[in-house]
Amino acid sequence: MKQRENMRSHVQAHYPILYFVALEEEAADSLIRYLAEGRKILEWNMARGHADFHTKRQMRHTDLSTALDNWLDQDDLDSHFLVIRDAHLALRDNPSAIACLKALADRIIRDDVAATVFLVSSQLLVAPELERFITVFYEELPDEVEIKQIIQGLCKEQQMPDVDEDVASKLALAFRGLSRYEIRCLLKRGLQLDGNIDISDIELVIDEKKQIVKKSGILEMVSVTEGMDDIGGLGALKAWLEQKAKIMANLTRARHFGVETPKGAMIVGMPGCGKSLTAKATATRLGLPLLRLDIGSLMGRYVGDSEANMRRALTLAETVSPCVLWVDEVEKAFTGVGGGGANSGSEITNRLFGYFLTWMQEKTKPVFVLTTANDVSVLPPELLRKGRFDEIFYVDFPKEDERSAILQVHLRRRKKGGSGIDVRHLARETEGFSGADLEGMVKDAIEEAFLEGEAELNARHLRASMEKNRSHALMMQRKAKEYRARLKEMGIRDAAGDQPTP
Repeated sequence: MKQRENMRSHVQAHYPILYFVALEEEAADSLIRYLAEGRKILEWNMARGHADFHTKRQMRHTDLSTALDNWLDQDDLDSHFLVIRDAHLALRDNPSAIACLKALADRIIRDDVAATVFLVSSQLLVAPELERFITVFYEELPDEVEIKQIIQGLCKEQQMPDVDEDVASKLALAFRGLSRYEIRCLLKRGLQLDGNIDISDIELVIDEKKQIVKKSGILEMVSVTEGMDDIGGLGALKAWLEQKAKIMANLTRARHFGVETPKGAMIVGMPGCGKSLTAKATATRLGLPLLRLDIGSLMGRYVGDSEANMRRALTLAETVSPCVLWVDEVEKAFTGVGGGGANSGSEITNRLFGYFLTWMQEKTKPVFVLTTANDVSVLPPELLRKGRFDEIFYVDFPKEDERSAILQVHLRRRKKGGSGIDVRHLARETEGFSGADLEGMVKDAIEEAFLEGEAELNARHLRASMEKNRSHALMMQRKAKEYRARLKEMGIRDAAGDQPTP
């Protein structure tokens, strides 16, 4: 309701162009009808040209430039709403239409005409020539209070008892990011399947959100089977994630108590030390879908495309929320930000970085951001400032007891590890090995045992594989020593213990 009144004040103040970003046209139509208050509404859309706003029937087929030219020449535009559908498609690479729209906006301002142009689109794309004329509004999706009203309202329609308050709260959290129409459709599907509205309907919501992600092509929905038991060591990080999991599982009650929604974490460390595995296990432990964002893939061909793609990606993450948003190897995207580079690529990266920071600071939706980085020292200090993340962890090369746990995980996963294998002894001899090195050692040993025709894996195969992998581990250790010293200066917390990295 606050947005409606805000838009009404813009209409009454004769703002020339209001850009309404909405996923569903019916939501836009409902809003425009509400704001019209007796004004005449003229519509142009790509499918039918001039059309009747209320019936959508074609009146005459014209291109957008011609339609705008006709409106521009119309003597009496007072008390008119001029609606342009699919604005991002109609105005892209269309300088003639942009020029006509600019002239129309100029006329509305110059003559103080009581007319408003509505650009309605599922995406935001603003030509630089139009920026000073346009005010942007986004469709307001229902919050948890309204979603619970929709749930209980459907129960009354179906003459069913109200849904339990705790179940309704969990369903409302899952439904966040969906439109009113989508929520009602999913609730009705749940009723058709089992005749009830209950906690099992969350599975339908997750499937629907997976479809939303797939159709977008801008984020990847990662299927995960890994859990905390698949991670050897990292005791402090696991304990911290356990606390956050309890909050996320009871988010409504936690927020009522005054607990803030968890923001997320950054995990830094050398390659192969378990950062990606931790991201996947985090999603499993939180019981949330895992979305992966590749910032490099957001770069577009046209001016404004990259920023629009970033907005779409983060809006989509909020739509799918509650979720875990995994930004992998973040330093590859933002290295050099703030360096004042003169090339356009640097300028685009700076804008993407600024938008990402603002979103992280201001987001209110339950999106748990988990970023991973190999070299935190090259990242802009603004990203590491307190408040961006709840915590930053350093994943070091595993200690002896952690190496033992990692070896046991990989042997157990492959159903190996007979009585002749002393895992503790192997752990002592593999100092400097990363988690990936240890996994590779087990895989190579199993392959060698198979090729030799052995009935079972034994310690000889593991020791031979260990020697083969030792040189790579020693090389990485030399790099890690310098890196570890930098992290000590920064006071970043060791994921294996409670103290800053030694």
